[in-house]
Amino acid sequence: MKYAIVLNGDKNAPHLRIYSNYFDKKGIDYDTISWDRTGDTEADEFTYRHIAQYKESTLTRFKEYYKFAKFIKKLVRKYKYEKLVVISPQVALFIPFFLKWEYSGRYIFDYRDLSIEQKTPFKPLMKMVLNHSFANVISSPGFKKYLPSGYKYVLSHNFNIDLVKEAMDSVSIPLPQGDIKILTIGAIRFDANYEVLDSLGDKDGIELDFVGKGGAAPVLERYVSNKGFNNVFFKGKYDKKDENDIIKKHSMINIFYPNWPSHISALSNRFYNSLINKRPMIVTKGGEQGNYAEKYGVGLAVESCEGLADKVKEYVATLDFEEYTENCNKLLREFVEDYNKFVAVVDKFIQS
Repeated sequence: MKYAIVLNGDKNAPHLRIYSNYFDKKGIDYDTISWDRTGDTEADEFTYRHIAQYKESTLTRFKEYYKFAKFIKKLVRKYKYEKLVVISPQVALFIPFFLKWEYSGRYIFDYRDLSIEQKTPFKPLMKMVLNHSFANVISSPGFKKYLPSGYKYVLSHNFNIDLVKEAMDSVSIPLPQGDIKILTIGAIRFDANYEVLDSLGDKDGIELDFVGKGGAAPVLERYVSNKGFNNVFFKGKYDKKDENDIIKKHSMINIFYPNWPSHISALSNRFYNSLINKRPMIVTKGGEQGNYAEKYGVGLAVESCEGLADKVKEYVATLDFEEYTENCNKLLREFVEDYNKFVAVVDKFIQS
Protein backbone atom coordinates (compact mmCIF):
# COMPACT_ATOMS: atom_id res chain seq x y z
CA MET A 1 0.00 0.00 0.00
CA LYS A 2 1.49 3.31 -1.09
CA TYR A 3 0.51 6.91 -0.43
CA ALA A 4 1.26 10.22 -2.10
CA ILE A 5 1.63 13.69 -0.62
CA VAL A 6 0.82 16.41 -3.15
CA LEU A 7 1.79 19.97 -2.42
CA ASN A 8 1.92 23.38 -4.01
CA GLY A 9 5.62 23.96 -3.38
CA ASP A 10 9.00 22.28 -3.14
CA LYS A 11 10.14 19.50 -0.84
CA ASN A 12 11.63 21.96 1.64
CA ALA A 13 8.17 23.23 2.60
CA PRO A 14 7.76 23.05 6.42
CA HIS A 15 4.17 21.79 6.22
CA LEU A 16 5.33 18.78 4.18
CA ARG A 17 7.33 17.56 7.16
CA ILE A 18 4.19 17.28 9.28
CA TYR A 19 3.10 14.35 7.12
CA SER A 20 6.49 13.03 5.99
CA ASN A 21 7.67 12.75 9.62
CA TYR A 22 4.48 10.90 10.51
CA PHE A 23 4.80 8.50 7.57
CA ASP A 24 8.49 7.93 8.26
CA LYS A 25 7.83 7.05 11.91
CA LYS A 26 5.05 4.66 10.89
CA GLY A 27 7.14 3.07 8.13
CA ILE A 28 4.58 4.02 5.48
CA ASP A 29 5.66 3.95 1.84
CA TYR A 30 4.94 7.25 0.08
CA ASP A 31 6.00 9.58 -2.70
CA THR A 32 6.02 13.37 -2.64
CA ILE A 33 4.64 15.14 -5.71
CA SER A 34 5.92 18.69 -5.59
CA TRP A 35 6.39 21.89 -7.56
CA ASP A 36 9.86 23.43 -7.77
CA ARG A 37 9.35 27.11 -8.55
CA THR A 38 12.92 28.24 -7.96
CA GLY A 39 15.14 25.50 -9.37
CA ASP A 40 16.70 25.00 -5.92
CA THR A 41 15.71 21.37 -5.40
CA GLU A 42 16.92 18.27 -7.16
CA ALA A 43 14.54 17.36 -9.97
CA ASP A 44 13.11 13.86 -10.19
CA GLU A 45 10.10 12.09 -11.68
CA PHE A 46 7.84 13.50 -8.96
CA THR A 47 8.92 17.13 -9.29
CA TYR A 48 7.12 19.56 -11.56
CA ARG A 49 9.63 22.25 -12.40
CA HIS A 50 8.57 25.68 -13.50
CA ILE A 51 10.73 28.62 -12.52
CA ALA A 52 8.18 31.22 -11.51
CA GLN A 53 8.76 34.80 -12.60
CA TYR A 54 8.02 37.55 -10.12
CA LYS A 55 4.63 39.17 -10.72
CA GLU A 56 3.45 36.63 -13.27
CA SER A 57 0.02 37.43 -14.66
CA THR A 58 -3.04 35.65 -13.26
CA LEU A 59 -3.59 33.93 -16.61
CA THR A 60 -0.01 32.64 -16.64
CA ARG A 61 -0.34 31.29 -13.10
CA PHE A 62 -3.61 29.54 -13.96
CA LYS A 63 -2.02 27.92 -17.00
CA GLU A 64 0.81 26.61 -14.85
CA TYR A 65 -1.61 25.22 -12.27
CA TYR A 66 -3.48 23.48 -15.07
CA LYS A 67 -0.22 21.90 -16.26
CA PHE A 68 0.66 20.92 -12.70
CA ALA A 69 -2.77 19.32 -12.30
CA LYS A 70 -2.16 17.19 -15.40
CA PHE A 71 1.26 16.25 -14.00
CA ILE A 72 -0.36 15.17 -10.71
CA LYS A 73 -3.09 13.06 -12.29
CA LYS A 74 -0.64 11.32 -14.62
CA LEU A 75 1.61 10.27 -11.73
CA VAL A 76 -1.22 9.25 -9.40
CA ARG A 77 -2.79 7.06 -12.07
CA LYS A 78 0.56 5.58 -13.03
CA TYR A 79 1.43 4.49 -9.48
CA LYS A 80 -2.13 3.78 -8.33
CA TYR A 81 -1.69 5.25 -4.86
CA GLU A 82 -4.02 3.93 -2.21
CA LYS A 83 -4.58 7.32 -0.57
CA LEU A 84 -3.53 10.95 -0.97
CA VAL A 85 -2.69 13.93 1.17
CA VAL A 86 -3.48 17.07 -0.84
CA ILE A 87 -1.91 20.21 0.59
CA SER A 88 -3.25 23.68 -0.34
CA PRO A 89 -6.45 24.82 -2.07
CA GLN A 90 -4.48 25.82 -5.19
CA VAL A 91 -3.77 22.14 -5.82
CA ALA A 92 -7.17 20.71 -4.85
CA LEU A 93 -9.24 23.19 -6.86
CA PHE A 94 -7.55 22.19 -10.09
CA ILE A 95 -8.30 18.48 -9.56
CA PRO A 96 -11.72 18.47 -7.79
CA PHE A 97 -13.47 16.03 -10.15
CA PHE A 98 -10.46 13.73 -10.11
CA LEU A 99 -10.61 13.66 -6.30
CA LYS A 100 -14.37 13.11 -6.29
CA TRP A 101 -14.50 10.34 -8.89
CA GLU A 102 -11.27 8.48 -8.14
CA TYR A 103 -10.39 9.22 -4.50
CA SER A 104 -13.62 10.04 -2.67
CA GLY A 105 -13.08 9.37 1.05
CA ARG A 106 -9.45 8.47 0.39
CA TYR A 107 -7.70 11.81 0.71
CA ILE A 108 -6.93 14.35 3.37
CA PHE A 109 -7.40 17.94 2.25
CA ASP A 110 -4.95 20.22 4.04
CA TYR A 111 -5.76 23.92 3.84
CA ARG A 112 -2.78 26.24 4.44
CA ASP A 113 -3.68 29.71 3.14
CA LEU A 114 -6.49 31.83 1.74
CA SER A 115 -6.35 31.65 -2.04
CA ILE A 116 -8.43 31.39 -5.18
CA GLU A 117 -11.25 29.50 -3.42
CA GLN A 118 -12.50 32.89 -2.18
CA LYS A 119 -13.41 33.83 -5.76
CA THR A 120 -17.06 33.04 -6.64
CA PRO A 121 -16.45 30.58 -9.55
CA PHE A 122 -14.37 28.35 -7.29
CA LYS A 123 -16.73 28.15 -4.32
CA PRO A 124 -18.77 25.15 -5.61
CA LEU A 125 -15.52 23.32 -6.37
CA MET A 126 -14.29 24.05 -2.86
CA LYS A 127 -17.40 22.44 -1.39
CA MET A 128 -16.88 19.44 -3.66
CA VAL A 129 -13.35 19.00 -2.30
CA LEU A 130 -14.57 19.37 1.30
CA ASN A 131 -17.49 16.97 0.77
CA HIS A 132 -15.43 14.09 -0.60
CA SER A 133 -12.38 14.23 1.66
CA PHE A 134 -11.71 11.88 4.57
CA ALA A 135 -10.78 14.92 6.69
CA ASN A 136 -10.35 18.64 6.21
CA VAL A 137 -7.30 20.05 7.95
CA ILE A 138 -6.56 23.74 8.57
CA SER A 139 -3.35 25.32 9.84
CA SER A 140 -5.01 28.26 11.59
CA PRO A 141 -8.32 28.74 13.41
CA GLY A 142 -8.50 32.09 11.63
CA PHE A 143 -9.45 30.33 8.39
CA LYS A 144 -12.80 29.09 9.69
CA LYS A 145 -14.59 32.38 9.14
CA TYR A 146 -13.59 32.36 5.45
CA LEU A 147 -14.37 28.70 4.74
CA PRO A 148 -17.79 27.12 4.15
CA SER A 149 -19.71 26.42 7.35
CA GLY A 150 -21.15 23.04 8.22
CA TYR A 151 -17.85 21.15 7.94
CA LYS A 152 -15.58 19.79 10.65
CA TYR A 153 -12.09 21.26 10.45
CA VAL A 154 -9.10 19.66 12.19
CA LEU A 155 -6.36 22.04 13.35
CA SER A 156 -2.79 21.11 12.40
CA HIS A 157 -0.06 23.49 13.51
CA ASN A 158 2.87 24.05 11.20
CA PHE A 159 5.68 22.94 13.47
CA ASN A 160 8.00 20.05 14.26
CA ILE A 161 6.47 18.43 17.34
CA ASP A 162 9.85 17.15 18.53
CA LEU A 163 11.29 20.67 18.48
CA VAL A 164 8.26 21.98 20.36
CA LYS A 165 8.58 19.40 23.13
CA GLU A 166 12.32 19.99 23.36
CA ALA A 167 11.77 23.76 23.57
CA MET A 168 9.34 23.38 26.47
CA ASP A 169 11.81 21.23 28.44
CA SER A 170 14.99 23.24 27.81
CA VAL A 171 16.36 26.37 29.45
CA SER A 172 15.69 29.47 27.33
CA ILE A 173 18.55 31.73 26.29
CA PRO A 174 17.96 35.35 27.37
CA LEU A 175 17.76 38.11 24.79
CA PRO A 176 21.17 39.34 23.56
CA GLN A 177 22.57 42.47 25.18
CA GLY A 178 23.20 45.71 23.31
CA ASP A 179 21.29 46.84 20.24
CA ILE A 180 17.82 45.42 19.69
CA LYS A 181 18.26 43.08 16.72
CA ILE A 182 15.01 42.49 14.80
CA LEU A 183 14.92 39.53 12.42
CA THR A 184 12.84 38.87 9.31
CA ILE A 185 13.61 35.29 8.30
CA GLY A 186 12.32 33.10 5.46
CA ALA A 187 10.77 34.26 2.22
CA ILE A 188 11.33 38.02 1.90
CA ARG A 189 8.19 39.70 0.56
CA PHE A 190 6.94 43.25 0.12
CA ASP A 191 3.93 42.95 2.40
CA ALA A 192 4.44 45.49 5.16
CA ASN A 193 8.23 45.54 5.10
CA TYR A 194 8.31 49.03 3.62
CA GLU A 195 6.49 50.29 6.70
CA VAL A 196 8.86 48.46 9.02
CA LEU A 197 11.88 49.86 7.19
CA ASP A 198 10.58 53.41 7.19
CA SER A 199 9.81 53.23 10.89
CA LEU A 200 12.99 51.51 12.10
CA GLY A 201 15.54 52.50 9.46
CA ASP A 202 18.49 54.39 10.99
CA LYS A 203 17.03 54.33 14.48
CA ASP A 204 19.68 54.31 17.20
CA GLY A 205 19.90 51.08 19.15
CA ILE A 206 18.03 49.01 16.55
CA GLU A 207 19.34 46.66 13.84
CA LEU A 208 17.19 45.05 11.13
CA ASP A 209 18.32 41.76 9.60
CA PHE A 210 16.61 40.15 6.59
CA VAL A 211 17.70 36.53 6.27
CA GLY A 212 16.32 34.53 3.35
CA LYS A 213 15.46 35.07 -0.26
CA GLY A 214 12.43 36.12 -2.26
CA GLY A 215 11.33 38.27 -5.17
CA ALA A 216 11.06 41.38 -3.01
CA ALA A 217 14.54 41.17 -1.47
CA PRO A 218 16.42 42.97 -4.29
CA VAL A 219 13.75 45.68 -4.46
CA LEU A 220 13.88 46.23 -0.70
CA GLU A 221 17.67 46.32 -0.82
CA ARG A 222 17.53 49.08 -3.44
CA TYR A 223 14.99 50.92 -1.32
CA VAL A 224 17.29 50.75 1.71
CA SER A 225 20.24 51.92 -0.36
CA ASN A 226 18.27 54.87 -1.74
CA LYS A 227 17.17 55.82 1.76
CA GLY A 228 20.71 55.52 3.08
CA PHE A 229 19.74 53.32 6.03
CA ASN A 230 22.86 51.99 7.76
CA ASN A 231 21.21 49.65 10.24
CA VAL A 232 19.56 47.28 7.73
CA PHE A 233 21.30 44.13 6.48
CA PHE A 234 20.26 41.56 3.86
CA LYS A 235 21.99 38.23 4.42
CA GLY A 236 20.47 36.08 1.69
CA LYS A 237 19.73 32.37 1.65
CA TYR A 238 20.46 30.30 4.74
CA ASP A 239 20.70 26.62 5.61
CA LYS A 240 17.53 25.41 7.30
CA LYS A 241 19.52 23.56 9.96
CA ASP A 242 20.95 26.90 11.10
CA GLU A 243 17.55 28.58 11.49
CA ASN A 244 17.15 28.27 15.25
CA ASP A 245 20.73 29.42 15.91
CA ILE A 246 20.13 32.48 13.72
CA ILE A 247 16.91 33.31 15.57
CA LYS A 248 18.52 33.04 19.02
CA LYS A 249 21.08 35.69 18.06
CA HIS A 250 18.27 38.22 17.70
CA SER A 251 16.00 40.07 20.11
CA MET A 252 12.67 39.97 18.26
CA ILE A 253 11.08 38.49 15.13
CA ASN A 254 9.26 40.70 12.66
CA ILE A 255 5.92 39.21 11.61
CA PHE A 256 4.11 42.48 10.93
CA TYR A 257 1.76 41.97 7.97
CA PRO A 258 -0.74 44.11 6.09
CA ASN A 259 -4.28 43.99 7.42
CA TRP A 260 -5.45 41.70 4.61
CA PRO A 261 -7.54 38.53 5.20
CA SER A 262 -4.91 36.32 3.55
CA HIS A 263 -2.26 37.59 5.96
CA ILE A 264 -4.03 38.18 9.26
CA SER A 265 -5.92 34.87 9.21
CA ALA A 266 -2.81 32.67 9.01
CA LEU A 267 -0.23 31.47 11.53
CA SER A 268 3.21 31.80 9.95
CA ASN A 269 6.38 29.75 10.37
CA ARG A 270 7.90 32.77 12.11
CA PHE A 271 5.09 32.68 14.65
CA TYR A 272 6.05 29.18 15.76
CA ASN A 273 9.77 29.96 15.55
CA SER A 274 9.17 32.88 17.89
CA LEU A 275 7.52 30.65 20.50
CA ILE A 276 9.98 27.77 20.18
CA ASN A 277 13.07 29.97 20.38
CA LYS A 278 11.59 32.39 22.95
CA ARG A 279 12.06 35.52 20.88
CA PRO A 280 9.13 38.00 21.11
CA MET A 281 7.19 38.65 17.93
CA ILE A 282 6.11 41.93 16.36
CA VAL A 283 2.68 41.25 14.89
CA THR A 284 -0.40 42.94 13.48
CA LYS A 285 -3.02 43.82 16.08
CA GLY A 286 -6.37 42.19 15.35
CA GLY A 287 -4.91 39.38 13.27
CA GLU A 288 -4.79 35.76 14.42
CA GLN A 289 -1.14 36.10 15.46
CA GLY A 290 -1.85 39.43 17.13
CA ASN A 291 -4.69 37.90 19.12
CA TYR A 292 -2.43 35.14 20.42
CA ALA A 293 0.35 37.62 21.20
CA GLU A 294 -1.97 39.79 23.29
CA LYS A 295 -3.90 37.00 24.99
CA TYR A 296 -0.82 35.05 26.04
CA GLY A 297 1.70 37.90 26.40
CA VAL A 298 4.18 36.58 23.83
CA GLY A 299 4.82 39.64 21.70
CA LEU A 300 4.11 43.19 20.64
CA ALA A 301 0.89 43.70 18.64
CA VAL A 302 0.62 46.99 16.75
CA GLU A 303 -1.98 48.45 14.40
CA SER A 304 0.65 50.25 12.31
CA CYS A 305 4.37 50.97 12.33
CA GLU A 306 3.90 54.54 13.46
CA GLY A 307 6.18 55.12 16.46
CA LEU A 308 7.35 51.50 16.28
CA ALA A 309 10.91 52.24 17.40
CA ASP A 310 9.74 53.65 20.73
CA LYS A 311 7.26 50.81 21.22
CA VAL A 312 9.96 48.20 20.57
CA LYS A 313 12.42 49.82 22.96
CA GLU A 314 9.82 50.08 25.70
CA TYR A 315 8.72 46.48 25.16
CA VAL A 316 12.25 45.08 25.45
CA ALA A 317 13.14 47.33 28.40
CA THR A 318 10.12 46.18 30.44
CA LEU A 319 10.07 42.51 29.39
CA ASP A 320 10.03 39.98 32.23
CA PHE A 321 11.83 37.22 30.34
CA GLU A 322 11.01 34.48 32.83
CA GLU A 323 7.30 35.26 32.68
CA TYR A 324 7.48 35.59 28.89
CA THR A 325 9.07 32.14 28.44
CA GLU A 326 6.42 30.55 30.64
CA ASN A 327 3.74 32.24 28.53
CA CYS A 328 5.32 30.76 25.39
CA ASN A 329 5.35 27.29 26.94
CA LYS A 330 1.74 27.62 28.09
CA LEU A 331 0.66 28.34 24.51
CA LEU A 332 2.86 25.59 23.11
CA ARG A 333 1.28 23.09 25.52
CA GLU A 334 -2.13 23.97 24.09
CA PHE A 335 -0.74 23.49 20.59
CA VAL A 336 0.59 20.05 21.55
CA GLU A 337 -2.95 19.07 22.55
CA ASP A 338 -4.13 20.23 19.10
CA TYR A 339 -1.36 18.16 17.52
CA ASN A 340 -2.43 15.01 19.37
CA LYS A 341 -5.99 15.43 18.10
CA PHE A 342 -4.66 15.87 14.55
CA VAL A 343 -2.53 12.71 14.80
CA ALA A 344 -5.56 10.75 15.98
CA VAL A 345 -7.37 11.77 12.78
CA VAL A 346 -4.42 10.77 10.57
CA ASP A 347 -4.24 7.43 12.42
CA LYS A 348 -7.88 6.78 11.49
CA PHE A 349 -7.15 7.78 7.90
CA ILE A 350 -4.34 5.22 7.67
CA GLN A 351 -6.36 2.49 9.37
CA SER A 352 -9.58 3.00 7.38
